[in-house]
Amino acid sequence: MSDHAKRVSQFFGLREQPFAATADPAYFHAAPPFREALFRLWNHIDERQGIAVVLGDCGSGKTTLLRKILSGLTEAGHAYKAALVDSPLPMWTSYDLIMTINHRLGVTPAEFTFNGQMEALHRFLHEERGRITTLIIDDAQNLNKRGQLELLRLAQNLETSQHKLLNILLFAQLEWKEVLNAVPNFRQRINVTYTLAPLSLEDTRELIAFRLRQAGAASPGSLFSEEAITLIHVFTGGRPRETVNVCRNAMLTAARIGQPVVDADVALHTIDRTAAPNEAVRDRIEALVEQWETHARADSASEIPEETMSQEGEAESPPGKLGGEEFAVGLGEDTGGVATKHEDEERANQLLLRVAQARETDAKARGEDQKDRSSDE
Repeated sequence: MSDHAKRVSQFFGLREQPFAATADPAYFHAAPPFREALFRLWNHIDERQGIAVVLGDCGSGKTTLLRKILSGLTEAGHAYKAALVDSPLPMWTSYDLIMTINHRLGVTPAEFTFNGQMEALHRFLHEERGRITTLIIDDAQNLNKRGQLELLRLAQNLETSQHKLLNILLFAQLEWKEVLNAVPNFRQRINVTYTLAPLSLEDTRELIAFRLRQAGAASPGSLFSEEAITLIHVFTGGRPRETVNVCRNAMLTAARIGQPVVDADVALHTIDRTAAPNEAVRDRIEALVEQWETHARADSASEIPEETMSQEGEAESPPGKLGGEEFAVGLGEDTGGVATKHEDEERANQLLLRVAQARETDAKARGEDQKDRSSDE
């Protein structure tokens, strides 16, 4: 972890970055979709059933699930043998694929021909038949040639009267279903197909809390406001990878301006300034913000005495009170009249100014530190 990442983590009282970009098994959160996937896949592995496929959208957590299973197989001891083929290239030939599989399993063929590679793999699986051998392939959607899938079918055809000698777990994006449907000879040999569903709002809340707890947070529920979590869930659609990315960037923004909680303002600013444009998601977020504003105005009106009501019967906002508009930061759209838009832009500019001031302070501190080092030398 870099010095800068350490400073951000320490600001929140954490010992490490809770939202790292890598698929660390220590930060695997067993949300309901993942618990069921683990149950089905471990049952498939232990019963040595052959081919299993896990499908999911981009960022749905396939690689994180894969790493958790691989970690469990590695830690389970001599009873299991596991090998990972990570992101095969679409231009690979069948020979490239079998050569890579053998290399990852530690198999050395007598002859470096296709038949030689296949004979070496069969011999290895017979010799290791007392162990559960599992081949895991990530980004399997890159295997889009009939010959590649025919090779995998032949590789797992080797069996005893009780079980297969090779398990094959394939993790792929949803569009791979079309490839599988075009090769029925392979598809009919798939014993388990599991599709990862997006996380619910509750799952997203638990994922954020779990990661914060793993990183050492004493009170993980206090670092992200409920509004911020809701906004993050709406933006990401329950995809774990995007959730982790937004949370990491939001914590960076909050630390920059010296704010110990990621609230709705910070979440909106982070989404608006660091995420790729998505008009459909933007519309959903604006609808959510408008809903919050409507509720806030209604609550505010119910608390104002009758003498403060205007002649038209509408509640007048107390001087200096922003009401529900406090959530609409950085969206750049009018969510409640001209005054609301002006206030939104003003709050967004203030947040940007605080970020800029924090950066300037850091730059000065680094410059003074370098001066001190130079003078010491």
